[in-house]
Amino acid sequence: MPAELLHAIAERSGRIALVVGAGCSLEAPTGLKLATTYSLEVNRQLVHDGLLADGECQTPEDLSALTSTVWEKHGAQSPVVERLPRSEFRQAQPNRGYLIAAALLREGVVSAVLNLNFDLAMSAGLGRVSATEVDVVPGPGATAQLGSSTLIYLHRNVDEQDSDRWILRAEALAEEWQGGWEEVVTQRVMSCPVVIFAGLGSPAAVLTDAVTRVRNAVTAGHHAYLVDPATDTQFQEALQLPTDAHIHLGWGAFMDAVAGRLLEEFRHSMQEACLELCAEHGWEDDGAHVAATCARLHSIGLVELGALRASWLLDASLYVPEDERRPLLADLLLGACLIEVHSDGEAHFRENGVVQVRRAEKTTTAFLVASGRGTLRWTAVEARVLKALSDIQRIDRPGAALLSGVLGGHPDDIAAPEDVIGDWAGDIAQGEPRPDLVMVDEIRDDPSQAQRLVA
Repeated sequence: MPAELLHAIAERSGRIALVVGAGCSLEAPTGLKLATTYSLEVNRQLVHDGLLADGECQTPEDLSALTSTVWEKHGAQSPVVERLPRSEFRQAQPNRGYLIAAALLREGVVSAVLNLNFDLAMSAGLGRVSATEVDVVPGPGATAQLGSSTLIYLHRNVDEQDSDRWILRAEALAEEWQGGWEEVVTQRVMSCPVVIFAGLGSPAAVLTDAVTRVRNAVTAGHHAYLVDPATDTQFQEALQLPTDAHIHLGWGAFMDAVAGRLLEEFRHSMQEACLELCAEHGWEDDGAHVAATCARLHSIGLVELGALRASWLLDASLYVPEDERRPLLADLLLGACLIEVHSDGEAHFRENGVVQVRRAEKTTTAFLVASGRGTLRWTAVEARVLKALSDIQRIDRPGAALLSGVLGGHPDDIAAPEDVIGDWAGDIAQGEPRPDLVMVDEIRDDPSQAQRLVA
C-alpha cells in the first residue's frame, strides 16, 4: 500500500475518489460475471432468436463490439440490453468491498465513487450503512446533486428505462464524452488528489475507452493507483501508470487493507479518549487494560464498528461514523475494562452492541452496552435497552446491560414494569427475568457489581 494512499486514508478529508468496474462485482455475495461472459451469452441468444447471423459479430466476447453490431443492423441496442440479466443487476447484494466503500463515504475518507457498472450493489451497500447523506447520481440531469459525498453511475444503471441511453457502444461513449455530462462529471471527480481504479478487468472496449478518458482527466500532481491482482494488466498501460502505482490485490483484500488503516486511526483516537477520561477523573488504575481492549474492539472491522457505535449510542440508524461522540463510547469502553479486571475475563465485541466476556475456565457470558448520551433519563434508556435486547434472538440474548451517560443516573426507586410478561416471558408461570441494568459508575464505586453482569 503506497504511503501517499495510506496518509490520505488516515486524514479523512475526502481526498480519495474510487473508480469501480465489473471486477468489483465478482465477489460474493454480489456474484456477477464479467462483461465477456454476458456478451457471449447475449450473442448466443441473438443468433438463436434470428436477430444476428452466426459469426456476424467477429468478436462476440466484446460487449461493446456486439452492441455496435446490433445497433448497425437494427438501429437500437435494446436487443442487447433486454438479454442482459437485469434482475440480477437490480437485486445485486453488496460484497464486503462495497460495504467498506459505503462506510468510507460516510467516514469522509472517500468523496466520490465513480461506478462503471450497471448493477445496484453499491447502492444497496449505502442502504446497509444508512448513508442517506450520500448523493446518488444515476445519469445526466442529476449533476446538480453532486455533493461532498457522491455515488455516480457514469454509464447509467439498470434502472434506466431507455435502453438506448445505456453506455455500451464505444461510439456512444465518444459522443457522450465530447463536452457532455460524462466529461463534466469525470473532471469534477478527478479533481481528487488520489484516484483509485479497481475491478477494471474486462477487455470490453467500452470500459477501456472510459478508463483511458478518466485517466487523461487526472492532472499533474495527482496520484492514481490501479488495484488488480494480476501481474500485468492492459489498464496499467492505458492509464499510463508507473509500476509502483499497481497494487497487486483483489477488490475485497484491497478494501480490507484500506479499512485496516482507518481502523488504526480510530483505535488510536479511542485509546487517547479513554486515557484522557482517566486523567481527568483521577482513575489511575483504569487505564491499564485500555490498549488491549481498544485493539480488540477495533479488530471487529470497519462496517461492524459503525454498527456497534449505533447500538451503543442507541441510535436508530444501522451505522454511526466516528464523530464528536467518541467520549461517550470511551466511557463505555472503560466500563468494559473494569469488568475485565474484576471478573478475570477478556472482553470481545460484536456489531450488535453485545460484549462477550471470556474467562480462563472457558466460560463465556455476555451483556449489552448502551449510552444515554448525556441527554436521556433512566426511563428512556431502559425502554430502549429492553427494545434492543428483545431484537436479539432469544438464544443469544444477554441477561444484563452496562450503561453510562444516563441523565440523573440510576434512580433509587424503580417503577414496576409496564408489562408483567411482555417480551420477557419465558413461560406463563414464571416468566423470563428482566435484564439487570448496571451503571459503569456503580462498578467503579463497588467492584462487586461487575459480577452482576458476568454471573
